[in-house]
Amino acid sequence: MNANRFLLTLLISGLSIFVAAQKSEIKLMYSPLSLIQTGDMGSNLDNLTSNHSGAFMIDYNRYLKPKLKLGINVTYEQGRVSGTTTDSYIRQEPPYDVITFTYHDTDEERHLYFGPQISYEYIQKDNFRMGSLVGLSMVIVNWEGTRDSQIMTKGTDINVFFHAELINFTWGNRMGLTGQLGYGHKGIVSLGYFCRW
Repeated sequence: MNANRFLLTLLISGLSIFVAAQKSEIKLMYSPLSLIQTGDMGSNLDNLTSNHSGAFMIDYNRYLKPKLKLGINVTYEQGRVSGTTTDSYIRQEPPYDVITFTYHDTDEERHLYFGPQISYEYIQKDNFRMGSLVGLSMVIVNWEGTRDSQIMTKGTDINVFFHAELINFTWGNRMGLTGQLGYGHKGIVSLGYFCRW
């Protein structure tokens, strides 16, 4: 009887420490206002038609101190913009008229971001936390340009970018709603789900 009571007390104490510690966090978020959408993709085309996936992201954060987290973010987004381009030139022999060609052009881009981030929570309640974050990322951009369905340009660029979350929050104790408002590769506003253990 005493052994069972001791084991039960030990188990409850262990679970309490585990729940209270909560050293790791995963966030799954989506931003409908992604970086591609707010950029100048397709700005040289007329009569634009655009299709953007938005930004899908996953964060893993580890608490270094009660309010300070170090983590890593991976974000993916893609966009497709199509429109027309018109070229005109004057014929160099009679009748010296203007000849106009209209092309249907399409630009496609796929962005993959990954990199470290650090955040600080200045409000910590049982079911609500709020903070700010800055992060640096490497971005791999695969792009392709077509004209009248023929590939004209294609390539891959590697750049460095950033993200700053002016405000981020989690609503829930061990799991629940999360979101952020900021600027960078996570989009202007993101919402999603978090789990902390």
